[in-house]
Amino acid sequence: MKRFLIGILVVAALGVVAWGAGAMLTETAASRWMEERRSAGWVANASDISVSGFPMQFTTEFQGVELADPETGLAWTVESLQFEQDVFRLDRIAARWPAAQTIASPLERLTLSSIGAETHAMEAMLDVQPTNRFALDALDADTGPLRVSSSEGWEMQWDQGNLSVARVADTEATYDIATLTTGMVPPEAWRRRLDPANVLPEAMEQAEVRATATFDAPWDMDAIERARPQVTSIDIENLNMQWGDMLFRATGTLDVTPGGVPEGELSVRAENWRAMVELASNAGVMPERLRTTAEAMLQVLAGMTGSAENIDATLSFSNGRMFIGPLPIGPAPSLRIR
Repeated sequence: MKRFLIGILVVAALGVVAWGAGAMLTETAASRWMEERRSAGWVANASDISVSGFPMQFTTEFQGVELADPETGLAWTVESLQFEQDVFRLDRIAARWPAAQTIASPLERLTLSSIGAETHAMEAMLDVQPTNRFALDALDADTGPLRVSSSEGWEMQWDQGNLSVARVADTEATYDIATLTTGMVPPEAWRRRLDPANVLPEAMEQAEVRATATFDAPWDMDAIERARPQVTSIDIENLNMQWGDMLFRATGTLDVTPGGVPEGELSVRAENWRAMVELASNAGVMPERLRTTAEAMLQVLAGMTGSAENIDATLSFSNGRMFIGPLPIGPAPSLRIR
């Protein structure tokens, strides 16, 4: 019995030493990363870095975090940030953010505030490769109810926001991506411009995307320290947006140029297309002088599908422009990630 008790004490002592060594390495690595960012010209500050969670976890807490990349002009400020790892699964990290944080760019400053949340309001679970620059294998993030306020005077919010990412097996930089946003209330100024008659519901019911995207580099620490990976192709399994009686769906594959310009075709369905034309005209996306011609051509497309209010057609992207069927409808969006 005495030997058994001594054995238990020895194992416990070794466990304490092992956890303490791991905690010290974790804290040192976090502090060193901040120092390396400052040496690279960043603003990289944390008022305190600590590791707790003995004996089964490493819980790394950052307080008073300020990060700013001089090359892109992007800056992030958050009161606290927490990473939690099981001692037996260092490749799985639970990340938690508080109820408010600020993201700034040369154009504006955005304040993200959780609505009715506790101290840690936003959460994400990451599967990473610790020995390979923490390359991302999977991500599951949940914002909960969130409000976004801009220094430019606008504000928007949503009831729920989810993002999941999973690296496709046997690839370095191809990921299955799914996003879902529900109850999204657009900025009031945008709404007044898009819907001056106030006929649409206050909130967009949902916006959902399921796609497989290939990037020019994996999402790892280099994506933070050097440059964001850029999309080279995207296979859209389903893009679905519902707002009142307007429904837009799209599927298809797009290639993306190094400048972020999409090229290719999507199969689209637009229900209540006349209301969409009205919104496009109000937003200035469709010049008023083209509206009559556009409506006439879209009416022909709708007639070909057997419904006067719905359109099944091809949305094309070519030379930086968008076309629905043969009708040009405006410039293609940029898919470049800042």
